[in-house]
Amino acid sequence: MKISYIKSFALAGIMLFSASACKKVLEPELTYAIEASRLKTIIDFERVLNGGYAFMRNDGYYRFGYTGGGDVGTDNMIETTASLGNNRSLAQWFYNSGSAGVSRLWSSPYQVINQANAVLDNIDNLVETAPGQKNRIRGQAIALRALAHFDLMRFFAVEYDRNSPALGVAIKTKSEATFPPRSTVKECYDFIYKDLTEAEELLGDVDVAVNGIRKTRLDIHGVRALRARVSLYAKEWADAKDYADKVIAGSGINLGSISGSIGVGLTASAINNTTSFQSVWFNDLNSGVETIFAVAFNVGQGAPGNFPNDGVNAFTVSSDWRGLFTGTPTNDVRFNVTYNGAASPAAASYQKFSGRFNGTSIARDGNVDVKVFRIAEMYLIRAEANFNLGNNTDARSDIRTLRLNRINAYDPLTDNVADILANIQLERRKELVGEGHRWFDAKRYNLSFDRGAAPGQGDCPSTAPDCSIQAGDYRFVYPIPLGEIQANPAMKSQQNPGW
Repeated sequence: MKISYIKSFALAGIMLFSASACKKVLEPELTYAIEASRLKTIIDFERVLNGGYAFMRNDGYYRFGYTGGGDVGTDNMIETTASLGNNRSLAQWFYNSGSAGVSRLWSSPYQVINQANAVLDNIDNLVETAPGQKNRIRGQAIALRALAHFDLMRFFAVEYDRNSPALGVAIKTKSEATFPPRSTVKECYDFIYKDLTEAEELLGDVDVAVNGIRKTRLDIHGVRALRARVSLYAKEWADAKDYADKVIAGSGINLGSISGSIGVGLTASAINNTTSFQSVWFNDLNSGVETIFAVAFNVGQGAPGNFPNDGVNAFTVSSDWRGLFTGTPTNDVRFNVTYNGAASPAAASYQKFSGRFNGTSIARDGNVDVKVFRIAEMYLIRAEANFNLGNNTDARSDIRTLRLNRINAYDPLTDNVADILANIQLERRKELVGEGHRWFDAKRYNLSFDRGAAPGQGDCPSTAPDCSIQAGDYRFVYPIPLGEIQANPAMKSQQNPGW
């Protein structure tokens, strides 16, 4: 009698094992592996590469885990009564190494890595019909691999310092079944920077443009944006500034505007204006601004996990986040795009990633691209880098430029931006809410979260076991999933502290 089961999916791919009555475990055989002889033409490789992009739509990746999942456990968002509790453990900090949500956050990026490695393992078989084809495919695959490894570090690495000897994540360089140990944070950064350097070089010499209007593939500007973000976390301030500069100056992508007749309202004319901030969120098929790289979502491909297809919100913005907009909140286009105060919290109050404008209304179906890199983030990265380099004038200038494109009747001449870092942190919360940055910013800045005095008060849910989490708490570093620890002998002594 034989049985089959899935084991260590993340690092080894999908593998089939057999066990006899004496429970002897045989050598694993990959059932997903791609025969090298079948990959020859550009179409063959594009299909495999497209699979890597498709895996980014998984619930454990950019459908929710690395977007909403980076906000629901913070002071930016709260769970609503419409939630089915699927991500409650992440939101209320009571996850552990056996939590399904944690396991998805670990395994989903490794699916992308495996797909990218399948391309790279066989890329020498590609018979080019035009110079630059191989560069285009290889460059994107390397960029995907770098992004997925870095994203894993954000949740699972013990710390972010560039040369830290603390544990990072397991590095995968082949699509075959391997069980590597966790590398150090320094080794992970070394690997990611190497991949980014190569990807940038390759994608600077391609046969055709990687992207059209919809930026749903990692081109050279996406690679540079990723490098700016990586260097921000690593505190490589000069490199972060340099690469943010390159994207701002060379990508041709501008900040979404509110100038002229566009205004800050969520009107049909504003949404249909391809230079507006509103178009980025509700008309992304035609928007020509802000987006550097997004994960494509089309009909039938699901919807962001904090916005179920039945049109309700599992999560919405917190009262703490709404309180960031003093005076008249609706003077800021970000408030209007994100929150509808006239709607019930569970039904239609949270609007980011809700859907595309259909000519008369905004569809509440989640059918909209999930933004991974935007030009606004590059301005914020450059401002933070300049602040840490002592270039305060330049840091203030970027903050003012962003506010000028977001706040009605904003006067940069009267805004002295006295506390630069506090203002950068404020603008990151306002600008990037729901896009998966706040949890990691708290780790970088060593922040704590306080939602209320007791469950059911303030932003603290009545079901919450805790209403606050202190800076440096072990829960800010997610546990390596129990299934991975059990399946991979190299990780048995490599669990994160506190778990």
